[in-house]
Amino acid sequence: MTRIVWILLLAVSAGCASTAPAPPSSAPPAPTEPPVTTGRDAVPSPTPIPTPVPTGPVPLMGGTEPGGAQIRVLLKTTTGSMTLPQPGRAYRAEAGGEAVWLWGPLEARASIEAAWQVGAWSSSQGAAAVVETLSGRLGGGAVVWPEPTAGDLTRVRVRWPAGEPADAKARLAAAGYADAYRVSGAGSVLITGAGGSFESSEEIVLNPAGDWSTAVGDRRYRGRFRFRSGREGLLVINELAMEDYLRGVVPVEMGPYQFPELEALKAQAVAARTYAVAHLGDHDDEGWDICATPACQAYHGAGAEHSLSDRAVAETAGIIIIWDGKPIDAMYTSTCGGHTEDAAELFSGRGHPYLSGVACAWDRPILLVGEGYSELIGDRGEFRRLLARRALGLGRDGGSPVGILPAVAALCDGVVPPLPADPDLAAWIDALLAAGGLDESSPLVVGEGAARLVELADLFEIPLPPTTPDRWRDGWFLEAAAAVLELRGSIRSDRGEVVPHPAGAAIYPRAADASEPLPGSLPLIWRWDGSYGGASELRVLPGTTLERTRLGDRILALVVVQSDGGGDADRRSAWRSWRRERTWDELEASLGEPDLERLEIVRRGRSNRVVSLAVIDRGGNRRLINGFDVRRALDLPETLFEMHLRTLPDGGRVAQFLGRGWGHGVGLCQNGAYGLARAGLSYDAILRHYYTGVDLATRSPQ
Repeated sequence: MTRIVWILLLAVSAGCASTAPAPPSSAPPAPTEPPVTTGRDAVPSPTPIPTPVPTGPVPLMGGTEPGGAQIRVLLKTTTGSMTLPQPGRAYRAEAGGEAVWLWGPLEARASIEAAWQVGAWSSSQGAAAVVETLSGRLGGGAVVWPEPTAGDLTRVRVRWPAGEPADAKARLAAAGYADAYRVSGAGSVLITGAGGSFESSEEIVLNPAGDWSTAVGDRRYRGRFRFRSGREGLLVINELAMEDYLRGVVPVEMGPYQFPELEALKAQAVAARTYAVAHLGDHDDEGWDICATPACQAYHGAGAEHSLSDRAVAETAGIIIIWDGKPIDAMYTSTCGGHTEDAAELFSGRGHPYLSGVACAWDRPILLVGEGYSELIGDRGEFRRLLARRALGLGRDGGSPVGILPAVAALCDGVVPPLPADPDLAAWIDALLAAGGLDESSPLVVGEGAARLVELADLFEIPLPPTTPDRWRDGWFLEAAAAVLELRGSIRSDRGEVVPHPAGAAIYPRAADASEPLPGSLPLIWRWDGSYGGASELRVLPGTTLERTRLGDRILALVVVQSDGGGDADRRSAWRSWRRERTWDELEASLGEPDLERLEIVRRGRSNRVVSLAVIDRGGNRRLINGFDVRRALDLPETLFEMHLRTLPDGGRVAQFLGRGWGHGVGLCQNGAYGLARAGLSYDAILRHYYTGVDLATRSPQ
């Protein structure tokens, strides 16, 4: 065993008795990551003393095994520096055949050197010939080199290491390249740590020691890191195993706390993996595959990981979506507003047949069978009276205020105090609260009489309107009884969605982890715009909202909400609808048209998104804005909108936009996938719903 390995093992083992590496956070993703571990929480590490480069196995950060499925993620490009703040953390830095050990905290920065580009050639041989010729013409003070690009071209560039001459452009013109132009050329990277530094003009590969995550800036990452000098400064690249990468993507793109449904997260994991695989090598000339921002797909590293999204990644390991044997361009969006759009309408060059617009809804109606009660009930007050009658075992006449008290007391373990045959409202309220076991609730509210109960119900968001001393006997007393029964927990109400079930139908409560089967015959009631009515049967789409009221295990009423968006799977999204208003000055500035006269919607796509917009100036000149550029130009959340132009009393003009959805509306709808998963669809069925005609395949890890 080499000296450095012994030093690492002894130092780490000595520190394990006091402080262990902090495990990855299981907190939900947030705009800011948890603070980096420093100071007393730092990982024990070797003493920073000069050591020879070890040979043989070295205990480096896991996830970068030779031959494994790797991805290079561009974390940041900066003209400043990047810090790795963990004190005492050991790193092996390699570049150009050299290797050294550094100890944290580290700081990396790049120097940028000016260069001249003389041209680009389609063959490497042609570029090599230019390099040889130009080197001879410029002399020994200039360095001429070829630089391959991702597009099969090879650039030829020139710089003067000892200092660029004032007449550089004239010298290049005299050498036959008058069209040469200045570019920012790659310089060198310097990484400075506790007790030493390492500098190279080539890419530096940094391997952290240990198997815990590494702090880079204010986030933590798995794998190793590559630092290189680029045209715009220091490039910070995280190289790690594909599946570890996805653990830092899925909870950011589709947070497990917001979307706690495994099948939806599995669909997101497969879509994200497919997108990543399809874009491997896109930026080989710059040393990375995919960026860490929403411009590619958001990646926040180990600090974002969550057990549920980890499970989604693990249970779909290696699975990708293919079309014609190749990974698809797996686009996805937050909220599609009820229907996705053809990619060809919004993005030039991405009109793949599998990215066709589809309804964000279910196609399997569910039959709910009622108990035969089919007539209009009335408003919410009448519905609450019905609940009280059913809970108390009363007939349609509803009994009398005094007569219902024993039934209330029997359900609530209360006591009915003595009352006159015809009590006033205040006395009856006191008796009702005593029957309901709520006579000690006065510290919670300050009202008296009926106001006391109304205030108590309002405190716990139970519907009960005020009444008057001469009207409370006309049915209000039943609403009051229903409120007391709900306050005491004798009757309970919850909300959920109807989902398919082998037995016929089930309810998926909002706060539950699983669905519950519904009986075959139900006290079925429909609700529309505040009106209620009984139903003998109803056919509904999965995901339709249900409101359930129970007395113990008995369902008193199952209300089907019929004004709930037509069955759209993404209707629970916060971005289901939005409203924006732009002044005329704002529109002129964002559209780059100082003489704007009006806007016209020229064409809509199959989802009703605006895919072509005309900008018309005061001279009648028309300019078209097409596709996704419409959203950018108007600075709107989506292109699924209606537009209204109006003039204000002061003569100013504004444009009002009423819209639906958020994102671009192509491919997988994340909120819709969550809705479909709650309706019982598996992740593969969700993917096939949004990506037309695709197949799933397992990607080789090699």
